[in-house]
Amino acid sequence: MAQEAKFKLINYKLRGTLTEYLVRLHDADGEVVDYHITDYYNKEVNEITSTKIWELSDKILKIPNYKADVKNDSRLGNKILGFITSEHFYRNDVLESMYVKEKYDE
Repeated sequence: MAQEAKFKLINYKLRGTLTEYLVRLHDADGEVVDYHITDYYNKEVNEITSTKIWELSDKILKIPNYKADVKNDSRLGNKILGFITSEHFYRNDVLESMYVKEKYDE
């Protein structure tokens, strides 16, 4: 029987114009990987200006040229960001208001 990948929000911290998240992924193969995600906000803290995702792993030290960053628009990046948006009330509210503002401005 195939096991499904599961995310868990371990922690988050609001720090002025950024929010940091720690997410744990239990993948279908039984591997456990932690990811650090940072949302950067404008100075009014009402829009997300950018988001960075990093894998927290010792592979960075063991494998030459290992890329620790995860692209936001990759399949994994989309899943991580979708999970955080569904789990964290403030991120969801900000993205929703950004979407409404964008539609209103059109």
